[in-house]
Amino acid sequence: MLRLVERMRVFLVRAGGIIFTVAVIVWALAYFPHPSAIHHSHERQRLEAAAKLSGDALTKERQEIDNQEAAAFLEQSALGRMGKTVEPLFSPLGWDWKVSAVVIASFPAREVVIAVLGTIYSVGSDVDPADNSLSNRLQNASWPDGRKVFSFSMALGLMLFYAFCLQCTATVAIIKRETNSWRWAGFAWVYMTTIGYLSAFMCFQFGSSVA
Repeated sequence: MLRLVERMRVFLVRAGGIIFTVAVIVWALAYFPHPSAIHHSHERQRLEAAAKLSGDALTKERQEIDNQEAAAFLEQSALGRMGKTVEPLFSPLGWDWKVSAVVIASFPAREVVIAVLGTIYSVGSDVDPADNSLSNRLQNASWPDGRKVFSFSMALGLMLFYAFCLQCTATVAIIKRETNSWRWAGFAWVYMTTIGYLSAFMCFQFGSSVA
């Protein structure tokens, strides 16, 4: 029992520090910079809504404005800009900059995917499973030429990517702890991410060719 407690303590000290550090980095990327112009613009919209609406209608309109503001902040953040920068790398998989940004944000832990999707598509980070707002936004998302972003082949490829990709900071930390080497942890991450990328690439390209 004492040995188990000691191993848990060692894990929390070593892996926990890595997990916390990565989580803080991703949060900072998603938050900064935080242009005040975006807040001022949406604050004017709130004031205009307050002058025209009341009751439930005002509450609903304010929530919509808040969601749009959060999406605008995320687009202008370092994470949003990274998504736009790497979009050419992921476009062969059918991903636009929004999906690319979501994938980057989910590398520490894929559990944040839905929350980031909700924010970036202006439906809020607290997505209710019974609410179809996010589902409708994803179905209507399109490229400038009118093609749907979330086609069947793209969605299937995205799931394959997540099935193979090593998107779990805790797992990487455990590999490093057990092997006492960042080299093996890095190799596992690159190897599995490459498999995920190639799987998504083949799925999307094949699906697009037969569609």
